[in-house]
Amino acid sequence: MLLPLQAQAAADPQRWTLTDSSGHLWGLTLSEQPDPAYPAGWRVRLTARSPGQIVDHQRPLLLSDGLGGAWELPNRSEELVRQGEEVIPESSAQFDAHALDPRPSDVLPLQLEVPTDNREGTTLVMLQPELVQALHELPPNEVT
Repeated sequence: MLLPLQAQAAADPQRWTLTDSSGHLWGLTLSEQPDPAYPAGWRVRLTARSPGQIVDHQRPLLLSDGLGGAWELPNRSEELVRQGEEVIPESSAQFDAHALDPRPSDVLPLQLEVPTDNREGTTLVMLQPELVQALHELPPNEVT
């Protein structure tokens, strides 16, 4: 039996393995923020799976669909550590999926521009169709 994304994600984060334009591996996790010390909502976490990849904890995650749709997800890497701690893992970053409004199409390919310290160029990742579908199906943002 398949559960709707909302019920499934509350129990288990969804995970994918991605490959960037340079052949480096990344893990992507889509989940709800479980820590009540931080604002609630959906988060996209990227973790480098290849050695030497360092994520910029200041810049946003950029997504685009190739037809003019673009989203900028604010960096929430500080949520990766308990409040009061200062050392954020170099290989992981977390982003607020609240900015995916309106939600991306479920049929157009999406590309991520990963904020890294790569001086040689932009780190680009094309998303698999099932991940595009999961982002499209995120529940609507609640009005506060």
